[in-house]
Amino acid sequence: MAWKDAATGYECIMLRERPGGYLRGFVGVEPGHPLYGFDHDAVPAELDVEVHGGLTYSAVCQDGPSPQRRLIYEVRRICHVPVGYVPVVNATNHRPAHDAAWWFGFGCNHVYDIVPNERLDRRRFLAHETGAAFRDEAYVYGQIVDLAAQFRAIADGAPKPPRTSAPPPPLGLDPKRAN
Repeated sequence: MAWKDAATGYECIMLRERPGGYLRGFVGVEPGHPLYGFDHDAVPAELDVEVHGGLTYSAVCQDGPSPQRRLIYEVRRICHVPVGYVPVVNATNHRPAHDAAWWFGFGCNHVYDIVPNERLDRRRFLAHETGAAFRDEAYVYGQIVDLAAQFRAIADGAPKPPRTSAPPPPLGLDPKRAN
């Protein structure tokens, strides 16, 4: 699922990962954003970016498949289609370049998450002890919208906005270190 967040203007994506079946969320920031080009591990801690399990992905828009290729793994990419984009087939049959967003993402496949297609995984064995739960579309959508709001505040030099969705589980299962 992909959409443009009305409150922030950022492109957002929710994907179900294969083969695990867990959800991942992504927010794209445009060139000129203070975090554009940052590796997810290099985002300054003082910005206090808070999302489920922390940021685990950062990359520029991925090139898509040619119009003739319809393989599922080629279609699954992290990118957006800008408003007013007119597909033009060029000599290589790939989509033409556009202003590439820089994507940040997170996944719901941590020790405190139930991953549907990993029935024999040790995380499921410890699910009761860790309070593991399956993170559904509503939960991930809320995390994505809150992440987009945090990126908008960083771009505007504003204070971190209050959460509108459920807080993520604590990091390291320490209730005082939510992230």
